[in-house]
Amino acid sequence: TVLARAVEPGETALPGGGLVVLADLTRPTVTVYLPEDRYGAIQIGKPAQVTVDSYPDRTFAGTVQRIADQGEFTPRNVQTQADRLNLVFGVKIRVENPDMALKPGMPADVTFPEP
Repeated sequence: TVLARAVEPGETALPGGGLVVLADLTRPTVTVYLPEDRYGAIQIGKPAQVTVDSYPDRTFAGTVQRIADQGEFTPRNVQTQADRLNLVFGVKIRVENPDMALKPGMPADVTFPEP
């Protein structure tokens, strides 16, 4: 799916420059940030459950794809200032979205099933 066009028809494109932004919306990703005390409980390939505000009665299945190997301070887009002071680890989750209900930029909540 084309998400954005950097060059309009009739414009001159620069060599090596991007023309469009493409995405596979059937399998989007969401990045969550885990606190240090939960870091050891998550493993690549483990399941995750994703919910979004637009579909409160629906859960999307996800799988952990990547876990950061270095901690970082919580990004600015986290809601409270107290949470932004913590050391966290980024976790990338691939979500199954066969009917393309999920869109880029939707806020999401992720839960990990207990073992």
